[in-house]
Order: sequence, then structure tokens, then C-alpha cells
Amino acid sequence: MHSKKIIIIAGGSGGHVFPGITIANYLIKHGWEVNWIGTKNKIESEVVPKNNIKIHFIQINGLRNTNLKNLIYSPIYILKSYLKVKKIINNYFPNIILGMGGYVSGPGCLAAWSSKIPFILHEQNKIPGITNRILSKISTKNMQAFSGALKNAEVVGNPIRENIIQIKPPINRFKNRSGPLRILIIGGSQGASIFNSILPKIPLFLKSKVIIWHQTGKKELEKTQKKYQKYGLHQHIIDDFIENIASAYEWADLVISRSGALTVSEISSVGLGSILIPYPHKDQQQLLNAQDLKKNGAAKIIDQSKFNIENVVKILNSLDRYKLFIMAKKAFSLRVKDSTKKIFKIINNITEKQILNN
Repeated sequence: MHSKKIIIIAGGSGGHVFPGITIANYLIKHGWEVNWIGTKNKIESEVVPKNNIKIHFIQINGLRNTNLKNLIYSPIYILKSYLKVKKIINNYFPNIILGMGGYVSGPGCLAAWSSKIPFILHEQNKIPGITNRILSKISTKNMQAFSGALKNAEVVGNPIRENIIQIKPPINRFKNRSGPLRILIIGGSQGASIFNSILPKIPLFLKSKVIIWHQTGKKELEKTQKKYQKYGLHQHIIDDFIENIASAYEWADLVISRSGALTVSEISSVGLGSILIPYPHKDQQQLLNAQDLKKNGAAKIIDQSKFNIENVVKILNSLDRYKLFIMAKKAFSLRVKDSTKKIFKIINNITEKQILNN
């Protein structure tokens, strides 16, 4: 019997790519063959091959905040990408295609639709991106991490990497923990400049009350390291990218972060209190992602316009490890379990029906 085949289309940011990787690895474990479609200059070009998954590249840019040249050429890029995906489909002949959002999903899922291949969508955010909003009208099935994002979509949560799921719950992690408060700072897979410029000043105010692990993004590692050396003690860990994020979550008492959908799902899954600074998107997607944690007492939200060292230090001064444990428990109570299994079941059921009908 031939193995079932899937193409996963995802790109642009860790928030789209890492959930796709989690699903891909689960499918491979269950005998599926997986190919991936993404772009050459984004995170997927590094992460997908590391997971031994074959990746095909298409050239396409998002239209949000783009320059005039890209705007003029975008119809050509879309058409070329659409034709390239059609060719990949004809050569590979997948049973099903999964779009994980991001502009790369657009031409890929349109090619699937026109090839009469079932395609399904997963929306990670509380509010859908433009691509998923359009594609959800013609897709075979829609899935969402949070309720109310897409019409007629099943709530399945965000797929969380296995090593994160296996982290012990807050009650085990916080037991007998002592010493400085452990602050994990993550500005997304690319880092966040505003975090790198403001947050190295924390040790200046809080001295040995805290120890920090800070993900800076590749471009600003050296600059940020110098700031820590200038302002504080030298015990802090400064990385451009934390490869094993599970070990960082396990270590931390508190996360200071953007509130991308995957980060919000991961800190709920682990059970961690947080200070969230939503990226100020026009549609406020990150603010909406963060609100359930805030309402539940698991997170503090700082609007980017009010994000300064004084406000961060004020919150940190008001916290101790017991309060952070309570926040962690509240975050843990919001986790969505078995997301990957739920998505796998949907993919499998649609594929089985398609095989029976052919």
C-alpha cells in the first residue's frame, strides 16, 4: 500500500512554520510522506530542511507594507507561483494540502483547489490574516486555534512541539525553586528591536533580584550583549535564537514577549505567567490573542506606546515567585490539549473519504 501524501504550505514567521513542522513530524511518524512549499528568504528555508522534509520554493511577497516595485510585480509573482505549485502537484500528486497561513498559502491553495485536491486551512490567530480569510470561502475544511476566528471552523488549538508538551506542570517546576526570578525575553523568531533597546536596563534597576535569558534575533545579538554588559551583571544569557525553546520555558518563572498566536498557545501549554507587549498590527491580532490570558489573571499587557523600562520594572517589583506560580497555574488552565492529534484526525478522515471516492 502506498503511503499517503501531503503538501504543507507555510512560511514567513515561526508562528506559521513551527505548528506546520509539528504536524509534519506527527504525520511522518504515522507513515505519511510530507513535502513543503515556502519561500527562500524566510525562516522555513532553514527550519524545514533541518527536519528532513523536502521543501519547494516559490517567490512571493506579502502586500502589507510593501514597496511600489513589489506591488507592481505582485500579479506576476502570484501567477508564476500558482503555475509552479500546479507543476509540483502534478509531479507529486498529494492526497491533500494543508495551508498554515501567511501569503505563501495563497497561490498554493488556489492551485490545489483548481487541481481538485482537497485543501484545508489552519488559522493560528484570534483574527484571521487576509490570505486565510479569502481561502476559507473555498477550502474543504477550516480549523482554528481560537473560537470565532473563521466561520464554520473547528476549534483545534495550535499544534505544540512535543518537547514543550512534555514539560512538567507549574506545581512540579516551581516546587523548591529559589534564587533570583528567572525572566525569559523572547521577541519572536526574528527578535524585537524595541525589546533589545529597552529590556537590557532591567538589571540596572533590579540588580540580583532577577536573572535574564534574552532572545535577540540574529541582527542585534552583539549590540544587545554590549548593553547588558554596560548596564548589569554578567550572569545573564543572551542568545540570537533559542534552538531548544522548551528548555527555556522550563527554566523560566516569567516570560516577557510579543503575543503571537503560537507564543500564547505555548505559554498556556507550559503554564507560565507573562508580560505581553502586543505588536501594534492594524487589526490588533496580537492584542486579541493575549486577552484571554489577561482576563484569567495569567498575564499583564503593556501597550507598545506605554512600553518603557519604568512600567516593566514597576510590574516586576510587584511580583514574587509565589505570585508567578499563581499566574502560571492560571495560564495552564487555558491550555488546549491534543491539538496535533485533532488536526491529524481531520487530515486522515478527509484523505480516507477521498481515497474511497476515487
